Amino acid sequence: MCSLLRKPLHWNLPKLVCPRHTSIYTQRLLSVVTPDIIVPRKMKGRFASEEQKRIITELVIKSSSSIIDWDALKSSVLSINRGYINEKNINGCILEACTQQKRLDLVKSFMKYVKESSHGKPNIALELLYIRSCYKSRNELTDNDQYEIQTNCQSLFKNNLHLLNSVLLEGLVMGICCTPLWRDSLKFIKESKVEDTITLNTFVSVILRAFEEEEIDLGWTTVQNMFNLHRTIPLEIVAAWFNVCEKNVNCSHRRVLEFLRDNEYIIRDNLAELIRSKLNQSGIKTTTTMIYHNNGKCKNCNQVLEHAEVTNSDFKILQERFLSNVMIGKNIFNNSSPQELNDFKDFIEITAPYDVVVDGLNLAYAYRGKIGDHSLTKVVMKNFIEKKLKVLLIGRKHLVKMLGKEFDFIKKNAHIFFTNDLSKDDPFVLYAAMYSGVDTKILTRDLMRGHKFLLGDAIIKSIFQKWLQKHRLGLRLRAGNEVIIKEPITYLQATQESANGTWHMPYQEFKEPGSWSKPDSSPDKWMCIQM
Repeated sequence: MCSLLRKPLHWNLPKLVCPRHTSIYTQRLLSVVTPDIIVPRKMKGRFASEEQKRIITELVIKSSSSIIDWDALKSSVLSINRGYINEKNINGCILEACTQQKRLDLVKSFMKYVKESSHGKPNIALELLYIRSCYKSRNELTDNDQYEIQTNCQSLFKNNLHLLNSVLLEGLVMGICCTPLWRDSLKFIKESKVEDTITLNTFVSVILRAFEEEEIDLGWTTVQNMFNLHRTIPLEIVAAWFNVCEKNVNCSHRRVLEFLRDNEYIIRDNLAELIRSKLNQSGIKTTTTMIYHNNGKCKNCNQVLEHAEVTNSDFKILQERFLSNVMIGKNIFNNSSPQELNDFKDFIEITAPYDVVVDGLNLAYAYRGKIGDHSLTKVVMKNFIEKKLKVLLIGRKHLVKMLGKEFDFIKKNAHIFFTNDLSKDDPFVLYAAMYSGVDTKILTRDLMRGHKFLLGDAIIKSIFQKWLQKHRLGLRLRAGNEVIIKEPITYLQATQESANGTWHMPYQEFKEPGSWSKPDSSPDKWMCIQM
């Protein structure tokens, strides 16, 4: 048990869904009422497991009562040899099936059965699964259910505080948030001492309950804490806030837009559509629009967006903070070494300042393919060199092999620094540009969100965002092998409010992991919101 609590509990429970109707077997499948049928010899592995799951799911779906012979069900499932459901995990599998079908009556019935058959002491993993099951159906819980859950959560917290991890904390917070003592979740979080690993679900449970109780300040403080750690805001949080606004005239939809503005967070289109829908329902006009890159003007309302200006004093603060928090901090040494960093700093002191710093590996991988007979890297570097710009190419050592003979041209005409193949080169690109001064530009498609997060407070993060946007070059590849180096976009690509009260909110299309995204990584769409 102790070892279970010291590490995250990874549920190894199957997805309890009905298998496809097609099967290579013609034999009649087993059912709960025929546990003594002999399983065909060839039914093993995946096929045996699918049959086990079918028996459980079928019973849960068809049961019209919470009075079930759980012993008979377990015997029927376990009579099938070579499936992965066994004596050790069958209780969790059954409870999970009841949860997925939203059968709180069966969840409670089965847990009562387990306690009676195990002399009142189910294992902690099953206790947590039961709590999560109750949370999913929290609106159906009776007063007695809530009292049982809060008593159980308090006991588990007290008895296992010294072994508490983020997964156990998540279950306890979800449970206590189902009860009138939901504020105890704050005590659980504070005393758990796992601040850096608090899960998203833990935060969401507290936020949703705080909004339900109209504890506005607590809710939004927790939203910010969640965002600082996970850098996301789930749909259900925004939906919950709009529900608060519908009930309380003192609460404003603006709060969501202000949060996106203050954190300079670009959302996905599914969240944007939720915001659009809720605003339209409230009589607020929203329009999908575009922003002209050359002047930052909105096509819909003709308002000009805020310019991404960085003063010399702001830039100096950014330089100092970046050096201490990103380059000298422990984070860079996760992918580099003190010796490599010292060599790089010596190199920069001798060769800087530069006009342009190029993220070589990012360029090579983000824009694959050749331009005519040459690599894109050479074409771009030649473009800068012909303009008599002082250029630094930063990459990893294996980039030399990728460039082949073209590396000789770059080596003769530009400065280069290649890190070890395991090093993370983004910090080196940023350091070289910042060391060179406020006018130096960088060529990369990377938005550097991880480095922005390491800078600390919101003001410094905002300065970094503006500096990066104002100095990040882009590329456009046209037909006929024409390469266009795009100047930085001058307006701030973040949610913002114009002087007349009109809001502009950028958002991006949802992309599946591994799918192609635009090389310049700019927002796909904008929404013009006239409050």
